[in-house]
Amino acid sequence: MASSYAAAPAADKPWTPPYCSVVAVDTCSFFYRVCSVCERTLLDSDTECRFCSRRTPNPGSKRLYRILVSVGTVDRVLVVVFFDRAARVLMGCSADEWAAFLGAQPSARELAGELLRGEMLRMTLNPSRRGNAEHLRVASVAPLRAGFRPVVDRLRRLRAAGAGTSVEQTG
Repeated sequence: MASSYAAAPAADKPWTPPYCSVVAVDTCSFFYRVCSVCERTLLDSDTECRFCSRRTPNPGSKRLYRILVSVGTVDRVLVVVFFDRAARVLMGCSADEWAAFLGAQPSARELAGELLRGEMLRMTLNPSRRGNAEHLRVASVAPLRAGFRPVVDRLRRLRAAGAGTSVEQTG
């Protein structure tokens, strides 16, 4: 008899594996730009939202998280997407704050992946609303380690402690 934990998610139902472990984090791109009014995705070449700029002068933009993470469950490894709300739990700041942090500390990009590797998480995974996405989305996440600290906090502690501190010592 198959375990209910090992069952694949139904096409329209959330799936909560008993636990997941972070295997790898795609550190190439943590975020994307959106209109600060309507939150429509903006292309890199867009300076403003073509919809909102008609009504609002200089609507501006902001960044939201979109992080691809490989996670291991009881019986498989899969790639999931952490969008803004779930990613903030792990990162500990907004995507705009993270972009500013990366500007000041370029090496933080790779360190973030190292800090998250091996973290045990409880997640609820959902398929995309439109059903056309390649990866499951993380609807909610809760770190299982009692002493969990968000990535940005751990990186600040590393920086304050100096270059001699290893990633493992900041846990």
